[in-house]
Amino acid sequence: MAEQIKALTGVRAVAAIGVVISHSGVPASLPEHLDKIAKWGYIGVPMFFMLSGVVLAYNYPDLAGWEGRRTVRFYVARIARVMPLYWAVIAYCAAYYWILGRDQHGWALLQNIFAVQTWSGDLAVAQGHYNGPGWSIGVEMFFYLLFPFLIPAVARLARRHGPRGLIVLIGAMTLIVFALWAAFYLTGRADLPAADPGSAHRWLYRNPVCYLPLFVCGMAIAFLIPHTAHWTTRRHHAIQTFVFCYVFGLAAFRGTGPGWGTASFGLLFVIPFALALTSLAADRGWMARLLSTTPMVRLGVASYALYITHRWLIHHMPTSEYIKTGHGLVPYAALFVTVALLLLIAEGAHQYIEEPARRFLVRVSRPWTSTRTEAAAPERTTPVPDYSAR
Repeated sequence: MAEQIKALTGVRAVAAIGVVISHSGVPASLPEHLDKIAKWGYIGVPMFFMLSGVVLAYNYPDLAGWEGRRTVRFYVARIARVMPLYWAVIAYCAAYYWILGRDQHGWALLQNIFAVQTWSGDLAVAQGHYNGPGWSIGVEMFFYLLFPFLIPAVARLARRHGPRGLIVLIGAMTLIVFALWAAFYLTGRADLPAADPGSAHRWLYRNPVCYLPLFVCGMAIAFLIPHTAHWTTRRHHAIQTFVFCYVFGLAAFRGTGPGWGTASFGLLFVIPFALALTSLAADRGWMARLLSTTPMVRLGVASYALYITHRWLIHHMPTSEYIKTGHGLVPYAALFVTVALLLLIAEGAHQYIEEPARRFLVRVSRPWTSTRTEAAAPERTTPVPDYSAR
């Protein structure tokens, strides 16, 4: 099996924990700037979407549209990777409603099962009735559907125009994100509440089409990485330090108003995240070394399980209430215990549901996805070849 890029696995842990903290809340006595950082933890979501583009382009750089069983195998691998645990959490939520005699919200449940709830204009359907973070799985499934037909164009651009063409592509995607933000901000729709079907939250934060530019940026990054081989370690230090200071400094000292909130859905972080992922993939630099440590890699491997299980559990943990109402050190201890329990549950979900189910689905699908001369190749996590030389 190809060598794992540990730093990209570790950064998944940071993104997932950021989302968890934004949902769990922090003690009221936390300094204002740290509180503002915690409340912006949801920026881990656009990071996940861009990282998804990177990882898929690493693993399938030469997938060319519809290739029969090979494309089917790609879809099966993606479904096997994310859906079993996703369905398990929905089943748990539905069982909870049934035990308490509550309404099952049949139409919402059906949309959740098929992971299409993110397309709904009803916020309760999209994020309320069942597992809140599940909306992002619908975004991922949209990306998976399109990927085999997008990757040939990005690979062709990399071959013909090299890194310059890829940088232009990332710039174009950034301009699209800016145009979307400006359209909502200038028309006043950034002020609308999240429950409004026409709100920026409904479109810029939750609509798969609006996140597609970030995913495409990730795909371009995958082809850029081989061109960074000549970068010095000092350059990686500089890039990673800049991104760290930018992200946390912006979060801590940002202004107020709907413009800032809606820009945080993606616009403010397209370029910084692209720089960070390109540098981290080289496994050099101080941040890459930190994210490549065994604990961070271990957390990163279980990050999907943490992300997909945490929201419902937070609301049912007795420690959660103490985070907001406790005094002195109590809320900090409650936050630590809450996160520790969530990490423990996520590790169990990864080990005993996510991975066994993935292996089972891939195994049983082989008669329909492989030919006698073609074995299912393991996913790669190393950089793609330098396509500009071909």
